[in-house]
Amino acid sequence: MMTKAQEIDQKRIVGIVFKALLIDLFAFTIILPLFPRLLNYYQSEEIGHQETVLGYALQVLEQFKHLIMTNQHTSVKTGYADKWDTVLLGGLIGSLFSLLQFFISPKIGRASDRLGRRAVLLYTMVGNILSTLVWLFAHSFSLFLVARIIAGLSEGNVQLSTAIISDVTTPEKRSRSLALVGIAFATAFTVGPAIGAWFASIDLSVSCPSLVKFGIYPYSMAAFVGLVLLVVETAYLYIALPETIHFRQQLEATASSSNNNMETTEPITLQMIQTRLMNLEHLKQIMCAFSFLFSGMEFTLVFLTFDVLDYSHMQQGKLLGFMGIVSALIQGGYVRRRVQKVGEKMMVLQGMLSCVAGLYCLAHCVKASNPVAWLYAGVTCLAFTSGTVVNCLTSLASLQCHEKSSNDALSKGRALGEFRSFGQLGRALGPISTCGFYWIFGPGACYALGALVMVGLTWITVMNAPSNIRAITINPVVVKKSKKAE
Repeated sequence: MMTKAQEIDQKRIVGIVFKALLIDLFAFTIILPLFPRLLNYYQSEEIGHQETVLGYALQVLEQFKHLIMTNQHTSVKTGYADKWDTVLLGGLIGSLFSLLQFFISPKIGRASDRLGRRAVLLYTMVGNILSTLVWLFAHSFSLFLVARIIAGLSEGNVQLSTAIISDVTTPEKRSRSLALVGIAFATAFTVGPAIGAWFASIDLSVSCPSLVKFGIYPYSMAAFVGLVLLVVETAYLYIALPETIHFRQQLEATASSSNNNMETTEPITLQMIQTRLMNLEHLKQIMCAFSFLFSGMEFTLVFLTFDVLDYSHMQQGKLLGFMGIVSALIQGGYVRRRVQKVGEKMMVLQGMLSCVAGLYCLAHCVKASNPVAWLYAGVTCLAFTSGTVVNCLTSLASLQCHEKSSNDALSKGRALGEFRSFGQLGRALGPISTCGFYWIFGPGACYALGALVMVGLTWITVMNAPSNIRAITINPVVVKKSKKAE
C-alpha cells in the first residue's frame, strides 16, 4: 500500500509525464501533413540532379514501381503510381525513422536503468532539439534526411514515459495510468497535424527574405514552432520531473514497514525468471506482428480514400481527426475504467477482434453502394484497436519486469526498450510492404487478407500472451489461513 505522500507524488509525476509527452507529440505530429508538399518542394528544387540523395531515392522508387506495375494482376490506375511517388518516398522515410528506433530503443532503455530515467530523457530531448534545428534550415533534401536520422536516433520520450509511469504505479493501476500515453497520442494526432498545416502557410522566406541566406525556406515556420515546443518541454522536464528509477524500491520498503512484515511477496526464482523471459519474448513477437499489420493497413487509408472516394486533403484530415477523437474517448472512457475488471490480455483480444471487423468493413467499402458508411464503420473499429492493443501489450510487458531479479533482461528500462524496438521493426516494414500488396492486388484483397491475418494473430495471442502477473504476489490472508491449518 502507498502512503498518502507517495500517492500524491505518483499523481504529480504521472501528470508531469502526460503534459510533457503531449507537448512532445504536438511537435512530432506537426510534420505529418507536410510530408507530400515538403517532398514535392525538394523534388522541384533538385529536379534533374540525379547525383543527389533525392535523385537516387527516386530512381529506386522507379525500379520498385516497374516491378509491381508489370504484374499481370495489377489494379493500379493509369497515372496512379506517378501521383503517389511522394507518398511512397514519405513511407520510406517513415520506415527509416522506425528502423532507427528499432536499433536505438534497447540502448536507451539500458542507459535509463544505469543513469536514471530523467537524465536519459533530457539527453534525448537535446537530440530532438538538434534534429528540429537542422530541419529549420533544411533547404535541401539531404539536410532534411539528416534531421530525420537524428530524430530517429533521439526519440525516446514514449518508451521513457512508459518506464517512468511503470516506476511510480502499482500493477493494479498501471494500465489505467498508461492509458494516458494513448490519450496523449490520440489528442496530438488529432490537433498536431492541423497546427502544422496552419503554420506551414506562413512562408518565412517571403516574410523575412534576409534570412534566406542562412538556409530559411518555405517550411521553416513549422520547424520553428516544433523547436519552440521542444525547448519548452525540455525546460519543463528539467524543472518539474524528479528521478523515478528508485521509486519502486521506496514503495516496496513502505509496504513492508506499514504492514509489520505481515505481507510477503514470493521470492524471485529461476523458474519465475525463465517464465517471465519467455513471456517477454512472446509479447515482443506479438507486438512486432501487430505493428507490421496495423501500421501497414493504417498507412494505406490515404490510398483508399483517394482511389475509392476521391477524398480531398480536407476530407482526409476530417477522417483522421475523427479516428483520433474516437481513440482518445475509448482510452479515457472505456480502457481506464474497464481494464482493471477484465485484465490487459482480454483488452488486447478485444482490440484485435475489433481490428478484424474494421478491416472487413474497409474491404467491403470498395464495392459497397454506400462506401462512406462502411469506411467510417471500419475507421471506428480501428480507432478502438488503436486505443487498446498497444497500451495493454505494453502494460503486460512492464508487468513481467522484476526489480530484484539478478537477470538484467528483466530490468524495466531494458525490457521496455527491447519491447518497443520490436514494435518499431514492425512499423518499419509494414507500410512499404502493404503498399506494394495494395498496388498489385487492389484494396479489397489487401484488407481481406489483413483481416484473415489478424484472426490468426488473435489466436496466437490467446495461446501465447501471458495473463496478468499480479497473481504472483501471495495473498497474506491465504498465507495466514494455511499456517493456521497446519
